[in-house]
Parts: sequence; C-alpha cells; structure tokens
Amino acid sequence: MKILYSWLQQEYFDNKLPSIDEVVEALLFHSFEIEEVQKLDNDAVIDVDVLPNRAHDCLSHRGVAKELSLILGVPIVEKSLQVDFKNVETQLKIKVKEKKLCDRYIGRILRNIEIKESPDWLKNRLEALGQKSINTLVDATNYVLFDIGQPTHVFDLDKLSEEVIEVKRSIGEEFEALDGKKFELTENDLVIVSSSKLLAIAGVKGGKYAEVTNKTKNIILESAHFDPVSVRKTSRRLSLLTDSSKRFENEPTPQLAAEAMEYLTRLVVSLCGQEKTVVEYSVDENQNPEKLVKIDMQTEHVNKLLGTNLADQEVADILNRFGFDYQKTGDEFSIEIPSERLDLRSDADLVEEIGRIYGYQNIPSVELPPISNIKFSKEFYYTQKIKEVLIKNGFSEVYTESFRPKGKLLMANPVAKDRPYLRESIDLENSFNVNFRNKDLLGLDEIKIFEMGKVFDEKANEKLVLSLKSEKDLNKNLLDEFGIKISNKEVQINLEPVIEKLPEINSYLESEPRSVRKYREFSRYPFITRDIAVWVFGEDSGDDLVKILKEQTGDLLVREPRLVDEYTKDGNTSYAYRLVFQSYEKTLTDVEIGEIMKRVEKAIGDKGWQVR
Repeated sequence: MKILYSWLQQEYFDNKLPSIDEVVEALLFHSFEIEEVQKLDNDAVIDVDVLPNRAHDCLSHRGVAKELSLILGVPIVEKSLQVDFKNVETQLKIKVKEKKLCDRYIGRILRNIEIKESPDWLKNRLEALGQKSINTLVDATNYVLFDIGQPTHVFDLDKLSEEVIEVKRSIGEEFEALDGKKFELTENDLVIVSSSKLLAIAGVKGGKYAEVTNKTKNIILESAHFDPVSVRKTSRRLSLLTDSSKRFENEPTPQLAAEAMEYLTRLVVSLCGQEKTVVEYSVDENQNPEKLVKIDMQTEHVNKLLGTNLADQEVADILNRFGFDYQKTGDEFSIEIPSERLDLRSDADLVEEIGRIYGYQNIPSVELPPISNIKFSKEFYYTQKIKEVLIKNGFSEVYTESFRPKGKLLMANPVAKDRPYLRESIDLENSFNVNFRNKDLLGLDEIKIFEMGKVFDEKANEKLVLSLKSEKDLNKNLLDEFGIKISNKEVQINLEPVIEKLPEINSYLESEPRSVRKYREFSRYPFITRDIAVWVFGEDSGDDLVKILKEQTGDLLVREPRLVDEYTKDGNTSYAYRLVFQSYEKTLTDVEIGEIMKRVEKAIGDKGWQVR
C-alpha cells in the first residue's frame, strides 16, 4: 500500500508529524514492514507492506494515520469535507438477489453534474501513488478508495433504460470491461445488472456498458460490501486483480460502505457540482446491521501474558490512544471494539495490541524457572532410536500422503476433493520407484526407505506403524534390540505393542543427535549418466583419475564420480566410474555430454592411460 507522507500530514494531523525517516521507523518497529521509501521534494511515497491480519482496516491513508497516531501519541484529526447539498426523493430501486454474497449495497443518483479536469491537489496526490488522473468523477472514486479504503463505483444513468440496479449471479455472459477486454463469466460470478445489461463484476471491475465519460451528466454512485471469498475466486479465475478486489478480498467492515457513500457524494458535488445539481436520497439495502463486539479484560491477565507489570492506569492510557470506548468495574475493563477492527475478537487479541503499543523492547527479559515434573514420551524416545538404527544402516526417511482417493474412513471436511479418505496403511511403492529412478543422481548403490506414521481404521482408531522397503532382502536382525522381527523386503509393523513392551525411560539423553545437513536447491531438469572404464598403469591411482574426471566435466557434474567396478591385472588396474550430469538452467542433450566425454578421453590419453 503506497502512502503519501504529505497526504497523512495535511488530512489527518494538525500537529506536525516527525520526519519521514522517523515515521518509517515508527511503522517498521510497531506495525508493518516497509517495502520502499521514494523520496520526493519535501515529501515521500512510503510503500507499506500491510499483512492480511490488518488489511481490512489499514489499506488506506486513514488506516495508516490511525496507526501513527497510536504509536507516536499524536492526536488524529479527521477533516471532513464540508459541502452543502439538499437531498430530494428518489425513484432508484436496489434489488439484491444474492444477499449472502452482498450483504450491503448503497446506491444514489446525482443529476446535472459537470465533469471537468481534476484540480492539481487531486491529480498530484493520485499520480504520486502511480494513478493516472482521468477526470473529476473517476478521480473522486479513486481518492475515496486510497483515503479510507472503501471501493466505490459510478454508472452513467442515461445509459440505463430504468433506474433499477440488481445484484445477482451471472448467467454465463460475456463481459466487456472498461479497458475493452472481454471475459467469459460463470454462474459463480456475482455481477451488477440493470435491465439485464451487465454494469460491473461485483467488487472487481466496472463494465463498458455504463461507463462514464466527460459528457456524462447524470450518475448512480455505488458503495457496497461484497463477500470476500466470492470476490477472490472471481478475480483469481479471471486473472483480474484490481485495487478494488484487493480490498474486498480482505473484508472491510460493512459500515464503511455508508461512510464512503457520504464522502464520495460530498467530493463529487465539490468537484462536479453546479447550481442545478440534484442529489437524491441514497438507497441502502443493508442485511448486516452493526453488532458491537465487547471484550472483557483484566490488567492482571495482560501482565501474565506479556510478562509486564503494568498498572491499571497504564492499560487505560493505551486504550485511550486506540480511541476505544470502555467501562471499568473493579479490576475489569469492558471494551467496545470499533467495527473496523475485525481482527480483535478475544482478550488475547487486545493483549497483543497493548504489548505492541507499549513496545516489546520495553518488556524485561526474565529467566524462566527450571521445569519440574517432566513427563517423558516413551513413544517419542523409541521411535527416534529406531530411526537412528535405520539411518545408520543406509535407510532414508520419507513422508507420504495421509489422504487417499479410496478407503474406509471418509473425512467430514477433506483438504482435497480427490483425496477424501484417511489411509489404512503406508504405501511406499511410489516413493520407492521415484527414488530408484534417481538412484544415480542420489549417489546410492541401493534404495532403502522407511516411514513412521499414523494409519486409521474405519472406526477412526489410529495406530503408529513402521513401513520399510528395500531393493534387497532386509537384514533379519536389523531391529532385534527393539523386539521387531523382519522377514522380507517390505515390512509394515504396528509399533504400539512393540513400544509398550520396551523398558520405561526417564531421560532423552541416550538418544543420539542427528547429523546436521545443509539443504541445496535441486535442479528441475533431467539428469544424464555416463560410465567410463579406464586402465591406469603403473603407480598411478584411482584418485588421479577422479581428479581428471572432475577437472574436465566442470559444473555439470553434479555428483562425485562413483566407483562401480575395480580389478587389477598384471600390475595395472581398471577403474570404472559412473558420472552424473545435470544443468540448473536447461535440459542437457547427448551432443553436449558427448563433447564433455571427448575432453575427458583426451585428458586420459594425454596421461598415458587407456579407455576401455
């Protein structure tokens, strides 16, 4: 969200704000990440990274101004635009047919306006945010959006055959947007319609049909609250991400729609009004009347969660900075949460806010008391010990899907429609095959894998099992120390009765730490292998050969040359190595690898050795 420093100062504060750098630091340490600061002459555009938990109320200049007021203790002054106009009766009708997807829709007719070029103050503010100035009417809607965070829209009334607005689902029509692009809609898309003519995709984009132009005289203003999930699905499906959809996706409070309608009306009248301009009463279809949320909280609870020693008055002072109305009875605060703070729904939420404004850096560090009455998990201890034994014996641990397309235990709310069942057993077949195909790239002589995890029966009973799979017959005595018997290549063992019979534990210290490994990004392109066998004569060794192989193959050799065969005859030794090539940038060809192998063979010949 791009914020203009001078916009904040001139519209929301009588007291002078601190310097640009101090404002950036205040936001950074108490509220948001700062993506970029673009310095202008005595001004700056601050790109604020507003995270989803605050996007409902802070994707606007006012939202950021409120945060600064809180952090800096500078009183905020909301300077309403003073414009006189008289409302007259209206014939406008609003029909919301999908009330779950649009719980508030406000429309208002203005007649006899005159669209002009926007004044410099308006153009300069919008252009500083990267918005091209169009005209007074379009610029007014954009200004309201960036100022208070509520998207609005305007339709040319004279292009409609009746003064009726409908909010309904699409019937799969083709929609032509303001920029002339066309989109195929589906029945899942919410649209704004008049006399069956598409006016807009709700919350996403306005349409060409009722587009306002410099000749527009009579208009309908729209300010609404649309379902965030519906807007998100439509905008993502159509790849149509707009400033409007971004805000509706993050669900501003429905109460903001009414405020935005009055704000936009005053702004349009001030910019486009004439002596004969008529403003009709707004029509408000509101299915979501404001329900105030109250949270009870005690200072003792605040201190317990934060590790502070705040007094009641200090908590009250912070609540006053937020502007929250509250009553205090005894040692308990009863706090009324403003409608725009949809993120505050529990006392823990409020405690977090108090800590944020108090300053986490002001909370003293306290050494925690030693833990007593430690309960050790026998299951955790022995599963780790079993894993250690398997890993020492060349096994690799894998994780496979717990969800299946078929089964006996159907989930009430599956995470994926194509995998609605919980697994009854661990199936390592696919994982084994993938690893086997990549054995050379992994640098392994043999694939041996295992997984520990939960499986479920049809009654939702779960059990912990160990599944093993190997190319060759498994060592029958591999897990004897745990009382686990192995008889073939693929084994699935119920660990619960096994662990139950093992001795009790009173410490984890015997468990050996795992070796630390660093992750390296893997290539998404296929690998190629080549084998080369070389007679090395005399005193020369395989190490000398490996050195040549690495020097001549360069960065495309992604594994150490792996010795696959060695034998000696008449004092000379034949070494056979497997080479694995792979690029991080493209798919390698046989021709490219052939050129590399020619260099390798030439270097071997220069050494006096012989390629078999």
